[in-house]
Amino acid sequence: GHASTMAVNWKWSVGVLTSFGIGLLCVNFREVFGPTVTIVKMVAVDVNGKPPHLMTIERPPLAAPRANIWGKLKPPYPTHAFWENFALGTGVDTSNAVTALPYITQATDYSLDLFYPYTSMATKTQFQLAFDMVVGRLAIGASTSDLSGGPTIDSYTDLGVTLKFNMQSGGVMKTHVVQGSPYVNYVYEGAKPMITSGQLLRRYMVDGKKADCNAKPIKGHTFQFSLLQFDETWIIYAYPPLELRCTASNPPMALQALGPYQGTLRVAISNNCTFGQSSHHCRSDGHGGFIRGEPKGYRDLLNKHASTMVTGGDVSYEFRDDKAHVSFNWHTVELRKNTSGNVKKGEALMLTLPHHRQVLDSDLKNKTYKTLAGHRSIHGVQHVLTGSRWNLTEHLSTIAWTAPRKVNDIDKINAIKAAAENDLKWELPWNYKTGTGDPYNAGKMMAKMANIAIIAEEMDVSKHKISKFLDPLEDALGLWLNGSSGNSLVYDASWGGVVSCGCLYSYPPPHCINKGPPHCPALGGDPVSNGFDFGNGAFNDHHFHYGYIIYAAAGLAKFRPEWGKKHQKEVLSLVRDIANANPKDRYFPRFRHTDWYSGHSWAGGIALPYLNGKNQESSSEAFNAWYGVSLWGRVSNDKHLRDIGRLLMSMEARAARTYWHIPEINDNIYPKEFAQHHTAGIIWQNLIQYQTWFGQLQWEVQGIQTLPVTPASEMYLTKPWSKTAAKLFESTCGGACYTDGWITFLCLLKAVNDDQDAWSCAEKLHDSVFAGEAAGGNGNSLSNTLYWIATREST
Repeated sequence: GHASTMAVNWKWSVGVLTSFGIGLLCVNFREVFGPTVTIVKMVAVDVNGKPPHLMTIERPPLAAPRANIWGKLKPPYPTHAFWENFALGTGVDTSNAVTALPYITQATDYSLDLFYPYTSMATKTQFQLAFDMVVGRLAIGASTSDLSGGPTIDSYTDLGVTLKFNMQSGGVMKTHVVQGSPYVNYVYEGAKPMITSGQLLRRYMVDGKKADCNAKPIKGHTFQFSLLQFDETWIIYAYPPLELRCTASNPPMALQALGPYQGTLRVAISNNCTFGQSSHHCRSDGHGGFIRGEPKGYRDLLNKHASTMVTGGDVSYEFRDDKAHVSFNWHTVELRKNTSGNVKKGEALMLTLPHHRQVLDSDLKNKTYKTLAGHRSIHGVQHVLTGSRWNLTEHLSTIAWTAPRKVNDIDKINAIKAAAENDLKWELPWNYKTGTGDPYNAGKMMAKMANIAIIAEEMDVSKHKISKFLDPLEDALGLWLNGSSGNSLVYDASWGGVVSCGCLYSYPPPHCINKGPPHCPALGGDPVSNGFDFGNGAFNDHHFHYGYIIYAAAGLAKFRPEWGKKHQKEVLSLVRDIANANPKDRYFPRFRHTDWYSGHSWAGGIALPYLNGKNQESSSEAFNAWYGVSLWGRVSNDKHLRDIGRLLMSMEARAARTYWHIPEINDNIYPKEFAQHHTAGIIWQNLIQYQTWFGQLQWEVQGIQTLPVTPASEMYLTKPWSKTAAKLFESTCGGACYTDGWITFLCLLKAVNDDQDAWSCAEKLHDSVFAGEAAGGNGNSLSNTLYWIATREST
């Protein structure tokens, strides 16, 4: 899987073995050239928005999107959507759980099942949303005899997805899964509703009155049932009312319609500690489920707003005066009519996370019901908010190429200048000069070169020296942008995006024996293929990889504007891959990595339908991607693109400060047992780990949340967190921390609070920590380290 891939690739990708290529040759000769893709055509010019110069390919069946799941929808397809697991695997396997807070959902052949999770410290380093996939399952769908063969994805929006079940009987059921909705919707068009649970029924009510579960059908608008094992109370709202027959034998609880239904069911949990007897949900510390509050008030809100159904939502934004005004526009359908037969307009009832409440406009903050019970999650408490439009304001950074503070100390100026002049002699490793390495480390090192040039210019180094240094950067960038690198980038028409073909590496001289398309070892869709290039072929980490390349291109274009104009379309192909703002783009999905509701990016792509959902390790590298986009917007005089980059920077930095960085014990988000680590290493949709993909040492966790460091990094490297992170880093830094160059980031972290100590730290660094073979430090330089330290606020 991805975990073992990252662990191995991190160590080897910068050396002679750039992926699993040699190992593949040794164990399986039939795969010498890798999986075969179909070459559609060579695109030599920019035709209708296609990436120029990149070969267009289609994937083999194992790696291609499943047509039966995507239905009538055509590529480009999302690869990082919160609901992506519905589209991976078979779509109905036990790994396709989808987290749509406050619930976890799972599709079967005839139902969309709900689980109400509870927070749990699985180990000392893992904080998770736990759920029982057997007893805790609330199955909601159609009769089990009316199988559909699984759902298709009917439609999707920025904030939700609609699944469609075509039943054997000819009936149809559609479900709307929307982030932050306390309800899940089930729309029946001739299918026969059925609800079952593995828990014993404790109490049953119809339209507010106690009812018997004796197999006699009862017609009603609201069906409320309390379950024994997890102490949960659920409500089903029916529009229009319908007859349900309740049985309590096998399964322990079942509600079934007598015939086909034309209408909508909205399902919500109203209490998860009904009788005070749930060991998971009724904990005194508030962790587990509902926080302390008044459950009746929450139930009243559910009743009041149930008729305003939210089916999805779009995100819009506009930029004014270094501010981004972002709106969540919830799509609503009114299910209830007044006495005159007209639709009765209501307000949506939704749930906010901590980062939302930091930026909500003041009029909406007044509509947040913080005194009522809220939903616990590993991402904090979800509080209720009423309104069909959310308005949020993000302040945009004005930091561009250099730090907002000048270096005034003459000795430090001389030291940085000397370091820059020496760094201008640095060269790419031999395999990266030919583009036979992986795009991640290639991007890191090319970005390093651009950064050195920018600092050298700031320090008034000879323009001739800078220009000479930029020549090999221009050559290296050209290989990746025009598709001529040994490990070539190609346009994937099956999913819609730019991916690496993969390189079966050999030397001397450095070359790929598969020779590029049609033999692409990274695109087979199997575990070995997904191991190449950190999973780039499975769309893993594209914003990390291409973010570095975009930064490098922006830096080069700053010095060579004509080069930037000439290669604008090629660079925009990478920008579009990770930050495409155009919903009508026929070649790339909109904002591939961005989860607007969660407020940050997801890095994990389509390799596997992980039970824990999407994940992201390095919040700092995600931030760097958007910094690179903003700089390309600046250098190409595209203010809108610049501001898109700045908006994504602001969101990613806020998420890092709120969820990845834990400057002090904060039991409103994390329990004390996890908060004591002060940093989240990997955040999944329903799991948070204090570790990295390549190890569990403290310096590894702190380091991966720090690199790379640029002038804009001060947006998330705050004084409280950096102080703690530096202490944890230093306490364990040894061995690979030095040899792989991670020690450089200890100096950078120290600088946020103690520039003198940081300067002393930097003076002790050996050149080898910045070498191309140093997996951690190969994207950093001494001139960048000294420049960052010298431009911190005086300490």
